[in-house]
Amino acid sequence: MFPVEEWSKEQVYSVMRELLYSFNYTWFLAEEWIKRNCGPKQARDGMLYLAGEFGTYEAKRLSKTIPEDLKGIDRMIRYLSHSHWAAFEDIEIKRVSENSFVMATLGCTSQKAAVKWGLGHYDCSEVALKLRKSFFQSIDSRAQVVKIFTPPSSAVDGFAPSTSCAWLISLERSPSS
Repeated sequence: MFPVEEWSKEQVYSVMRELLYSFNYTWFLAEEWIKRNCGPKQARDGMLYLAGEFGTYEAKRLSKTIPEDLKGIDRMIRYLSHSHWAAFEDIEIKRVSENSFVMATLGCTSQKAAVKWGLGHYDCSEVALKLRKSFFQSIDSRAQVVKIFTPPSSAVDGFAPSTSCAWLISLERSPSS
C-alpha cells in the first residue's frame, strides 16, 4: 500500500491522477477489444454487464468514505462529485427540482480519444445509461436516469456547445409522499 501519510498532498494527487488516467485508458482499450473479438450480441451484453457491475461497485466503495448525513438527491449529488466522472471529466451538476438534477459532461475525454484514434464518435449511449442507472440506484433504489442526449447528437437548447452528453437523474416519489 502507498505510504500516503508520508507523501505530500501534491505527490498523492499526482499518483492518484495518473492511476485514474491509466484506468480510464485501459477501460477504453478493453471495450474496443471486446467489440473486435466478440460477436455483436456478446459484446453488447458483456459491456452492459460490466457497466452495471462497475456502477454498483463504485457506489458501494464510495459509501465507505462518504458520510451518511445527506439523503435523496443531495446524497446522489455528493456521490457523483466523488465519482470517476468527476475525476476524469468536466461535469456540470444542475439541480432542477427538489427531486431531480441534470448531469452534463463537457468535452468528454472518451469522445476526444475516439476522434484522435480515428474511430469517429464513441457510441456510449446504452452502456452509459446502464452505468448511471446501476450507480445511482445503488445509492437510492428510487433513482431514475433518462438520457437527454448523447453522441452522435449535438448539445440541445439550454446546453453549452461543448456539452457531450446530458442526463436527467430523478427520484420517484415514495408512496407516502
